[in-house]
Amino acid sequence: MEAKKQYAIRTFMLMPLTTLMLGTCSAQGAQSYQTDYRVSLFGLSIAKASFSTDVSDDRTYKVVGSLSSSGLASLFDDTSGRLDVAGRFANTGPVPTYYAVKYRHGNRDKSTSIAFADGNVTNAVNVPPIKKKNNWVDLKPADLRSVADPISGVMVAADSLDQVCRQTLHLFDGQTRVDLKLSPSGTARPFATKGFKGNAITCSAKFVPVAGFQAGRKAIEYLKNSSKISLTFASLGNSAIYSPVQAKIGTQIGTVTVYATRFEKTQ
Repeated sequence: MEAKKQYAIRTFMLMPLTTLMLGTCSAQGAQSYQTDYRVSLFGLSIAKASFSTDVSDDRTYKVVGSLSSSGLASLFDDTSGRLDVAGRFANTGPVPTYYAVKYRHGNRDKSTSIAFADGNVTNAVNVPPIKKKNNWVDLKPADLRSVADPISGVMVAADSLDQVCRQTLHLFDGQTRVDLKLSPSGTARPFATKGFKGNAITCSAKFVPVAGFQAGRKAIEYLKNSSKISLTFASLGNSAIYSPVQAKIGTQIGTVTVYATRFEKTQ
């Protein structure tokens, strides 16, 4: 059980798929939001996250968040971190300018920072540097064009709930480039949590690794070929920006669930 909890914590904290679950925004005027998330495995809480989002009148946004292991998992795998994201809203959705995450796993400190310009990656730094293993799929310049960080990239711009699940999200977390191909998985349904009560839409998601990973690695192969993944999106107010309020990710040891315990406009 200890090994399973450690694996689940690393899945939540390090993998681009689950790191991308944390964020929400609106594209209309100066506003602030608070979103809190709980991550569970086998019904047990293993991690939590809290994020504050500010949107200015000039359509720029900033997201500041903290995340850490929790519950029984913190006894076996002590992980904590901070994340900062900045960008602006264009007519097509969020366009990031900066992404940085710093976290401590046990006695080890790690960090990733990414700079963007017009939707393209201009620089990415990992501390310590990435160790490329056998069968490594290298990033190409084209892989880093028209992409977003794992937070900005899941603030989906759509005219309605029905259009959310008809998109492909192009994401880069500083190491790995992935696509999440969304597809409809039913009709809109009511969703309620602290600060929010309204309709939400659930999409099926196909995990497609592009570059920046070890080909043949079991965890990647499972996500690519066997994992059942779903993302549930909702929007605060009349915004045309939809953000995840729930996610379920099938892993080799069980389904990791990310759930918004708070999804609220604070200003």
